[in-house]
Amino acid sequence: MKKLRGILENQKLAIRICLALMLAGGIMMSIMIPPWQTPDEYVHLQMIGESLKNKSMADYLLQDMELDQDRIRFQYDEKIEIQLWKDAMIKVPDYTRTDCMPKGISLSVIKHLPAAAGILLGILLHLPTIWVLELGELFALLFYIGICGLALKLMPVKKEILLVIMAFPMSLQQAASLNYDSVLLPLSFLFTAYIFYMRHEKKQLGWKEAAYTLLLLFLVVYIKLPYVFLGLLVFLLPKEKIHLKMPGFEINGIWLRKWRIPLGIPMVLVIMAGIYVLRGNLYIQLVGGMVLEWRRTMYLAKETARVWGEYLFVSCIGQFGWLEAAVPFFFVVFSYVLMLVLAVWGEAGEVPHRLKKRTRCWLWIVFGVLFVFIGMSMVNHTIMISLFGSEHAEGTYRVREALYQIPYIGGLQGRYYLPFLALPFIALPEIKCRVKGKTWVAALYIMIGIIVSAGVLYRRYWG
Repeated sequence: MKKLRGILENQKLAIRICLALMLAGGIMMSIMIPPWQTPDEYVHLQMIGESLKNKSMADYLLQDMELDQDRIRFQYDEKIEIQLWKDAMIKVPDYTRTDCMPKGISLSVIKHLPAAAGILLGILLHLPTIWVLELGELFALLFYIGICGLALKLMPVKKEILLVIMAFPMSLQQAASLNYDSVLLPLSFLFTAYIFYMRHEKKQLGWKEAAYTLLLLFLVVYIKLPYVFLGLLVFLLPKEKIHLKMPGFEINGIWLRKWRIPLGIPMVLVIMAGIYVLRGNLYIQLVGGMVLEWRRTMYLAKETARVWGEYLFVSCIGQFGWLEAAVPFFFVVFSYVLMLVLAVWGEAGEVPHRLKKRTRCWLWIVFGVLFVFIGMSMVNHTIMISLFGSEHAEGTYRVREALYQIPYIGGLQGRYYLPFLALPFIALPEIKCRVKGKTWVAALYIMIGIIVSAGVLYRRYWG
């Protein structure tokens, strides 16, 4: 009995097992989802090529191994032909290293850096294209597991919430893909964990901590702009811990309290001036138009929830390929219920990290801001598709009028909420319980998720 209790209390061992299971689950996803069947995989391959100053790289790889992508995509009853897949594994590649190696490099490679490294290694070794893509996905997955492991190590509160979100089948599909989500998601988790680490564990916050925070936020924002509002989490940091030494004085809690109004007024004026200067920017116009037409905005939000609400709940947990193979609804419900249980489950003997009511409220506010702006970011997509048939069409429109020409906000996917989904669950109060082992419960969930996902993918692509 003591040995069992010791195992249940060994959180580090449980987390290592969880990470190993996530690695196994990601590899399963990479293998069972055929090439070109992950959403926009070819587009992301093009983005990798462009970041390496070689726009033709994606075309060479696609031409070398199409693997029936058009026959299978959006056709649920069409399955992989095993012989084609086997042939692709041993096919002598038609591409050459000269065709596909970088002609330069740009900063945008950051968005796909792990996958790009794996792809370049495969090309350098002149492997069959299927293995080139697999290497790219494996490198992306290893990066994801590594950064998630670091985030879990730093996170001082409710590690299991982050852990379960990291291990959602949807998260693992994106982690083991060429999509920039394999970089965005773990960096978002790490940023959240680092904020709570500084809040609860660090005694002082100096320039080093400020630099790490700004670097992480820059990387997240550079990959996907709307997540800039994750930066609002810095207001969770206690002012009394801040010690930024300057020549002749120090910025600390006392200094910030003394100068908060003289500093706040210029900051507000600068923001207002920036909005005015950028008033011609499409997204500034969208936000302004939606605020002015707030009744229509509320109507669009209500219709979006009515039409797409269930889809968004499901696709946050697991909707694979070109969104045509979803995990069963019972597993979706089970996932959210488990998150609630883990959020309020306070193990006896845990180091208490009590969150004040205003802290909990702020977490909900940040979640709400991100939720709203993610929705707003898709309004332009919906308008362009509805009015011009393509997001990349050259047509223009008047925002306030266009809001009345769309029925709802389209294009949203549950995975867009994964970077900040943990916030409302972290905000929930805990109930002390004598039962231990909630990290092992998370491990059990991961195993169940892998089994369920494997069944869904087998029926979709192989059965």
